[in-house]
Amino acid sequence: MKDFKLVGMMMNPLVRSDVIEEREFQTKIAKKAIEEDTLVVLPTATGKTIIGALAASHYLYNYSGKKLLMMAPTKPLVEQHRDTFLKVLKLRPEDVQVLTGEQDPDYRLHLWDEEKVRAYFATPQVVRNDCELGLSLEE
Repeated sequence: MKDFKLVGMMMNPLVRSDVIEEREFQTKIAKKAIEEDTLVVLPTATGKTIIGALAASHYLYNYSGKKLLMMAPTKPLVEQHRDTFLKVLKLRPEDVQVLTGEQDPDYRLHLWDEEKVRAYFATPQVVRNDCELGLSLEE
C-alpha cells in the first residue's frame, strides 16, 4: 500500500477540499479504514458518508485500475451516497453508476463492465442477485 499521511487526506487531488470542512475524527477514521477493515458506527448526520468518500478517494486515486462499490440498505440511501460522493470528490456523473432492482438484470450486468465507471452504488440485494447471475467482483 502506498504511503498515506493523515494530514494529506484533504490534499488528495480527488477531494474537493473547498466543499467539506476537515474534521479530525473523520480523517482519523478514514485513515484507519484505509489501513484495515473497519466498521464505523456513529450517530446519524455525523459524516459517515464523508468518511467513506475520503477513504474511497485514496483507492480511486492510487489504484486507477480498480473500481469502488458502495452499498447501502435502501435505494434512497444509495442515491444519497452517490450524490455526496459527486459533491465531495472530483468525479464526473459518468464516473459513477447507481444500480437498482428496477433495472433489467442483463442491463445491470452490462453496466458493471463499463470501463468509464469508477464507482458503483447499490443495495446488497442487487449485488447478491448480480453475483448469482455471474458477476465477478474482482475489480
